Amino acid sequence: MTGVLQTNTGVVDDLRDAQDILVLLAMSLALIASPSTHIAVARVTAMFAQHTAMAWADLLGDVIAEQEASQ
Repeated sequence: MTGVLQTNTGVVDDLRDAQDILVLLAMSLALIASPSTHIAVARVTAMFAQHTAMAWADLLGDVIAEQEASQ
C-alpha cells in the first residue's frame, strides 16, 4: 500500500508540474496572439513554447509508460 501511495505522490507531483507548464504555455500563446507583440518576439516565443510543449509531452509519455509498466 505504501508503494502505491508513493507512486501516486510522484504522479501527482508530475501532474502539478505539467499544470504549471501549461499555464506558462497559455500565457506565451496569449503574448504571441497579441497584436502589439513585435513579430520577432512572437516568433522566438513560439519557438520556446513549441520546444517546451514537446519536452513536457515526452515527459508525460514517460510517466504514462511507467504507470502502465507498474500495473
